[in-house]
Amino acid sequence: MKNLLFISAFVLTSVSLAHTQDFSIGPTVGVNYAWLADAPGDTEGLIGFNAGVTMVYSDFVHWGLGLDVKYSAEGGVTKQGGEIAQTHLNYVRVPLKIYHFFNELGDYLRPKIYIGPSFGYLIGGKTEQFLGVNTITFNSKDLYEPIDLGVLVGAGFNFSISDRTWFNFDVAYAHGLTNIAKADKVFNRNLNLNLGVAWGLN
Repeated sequence: MKNLLFISAFVLTSVSLAHTQDFSIGPTVGVNYAWLADAPGDTEGLIGFNAGVTMVYSDFVHWGLGLDVKYSAEGGVTKQGGEIAQTHLNYVRVPLKIYHFFNELGDYLRPKIYIGPSFGYLIGGKTEQFLGVNTITFNSKDLYEPIDLGVLVGAGFNFSISDRTWFNFDVAYAHGLTNIAKADKVFNRNLNLNLGVAWGLN
């Protein structure tokens, strides 16, 4: 039921945006540096990647609403009592972003800042525990909750490369607000850098 509501909300939002005039869409790809906050023991980050589609609707000069749908490889490393665990968490991420754009319409360079909620659905990954010479492997979906909710803040710029076509650069921080572990208290943290291209539709 949760999956159906999640997908339905995305489809309805996308359809609504697609029928507006000030709408752009395009691919985005980037690099993550993710870690697990409040996990037992010492923690370290993992480098992963993300890729998907970004959409923006802007009917005002300086404000806009954005929605991403992307795959995101996250997780982290924990060390406790001589034991090491490396956790890989693969999410479908759907952040909703409220943009503020600087400069004016028609300018080649438009810096931006944004904030909004981030919704994640866990689709896979593995957790490996290294115990001396032995390694125990778990399915991360058995250890972690399927839904992750958080807030995303970011900044970047859009650069016009042709008529109604923009090159996008973004740096963002995602702060998990819900406990994702089934046995402990753990929260997602993620820094990401993304590049993309968006085409205006009207």
